[in-house]
Amino acid sequence: MKQLLNYKDCEDLSNTICKSFYHERSNEFEVWRNKKVPNDLNSVMYFYDNLQSALISYNVFKDKYKCSLVWREYNYTIGKSKKLNWSEDWIVIINNKKKYKEFN
Repeated sequence: MKQLLNYKDCEDLSNTICKSFYHERSNEFEVWRNKKVPNDLNSVMYFYDNLQSALISYNVFKDKYKCSLVWREYNYTIGKSKKLNWSEDWIVIINNKKKYKEFN
């Protein structure tokens, strides 16, 4: 079966890419796919706006890299406001030494 998206497409779908910090703060995350989350060394996190984009990207990345799909929710305030807002992140963590080096 031919894939409709490639690695670069999945990278473009993400809204943020950074070094992985999963193992430093693992209590913030819920693992959705592959409980063997890649170690933080040589791994990067791709943040997506929704589950659909993250799941599609995870399925593309997993053919080439060790990876996991995780989710987290968090609360935040804006400025001096006391109103609590919440948001969520869908994150694909991939072990990619070349991409990791871009952040050093």
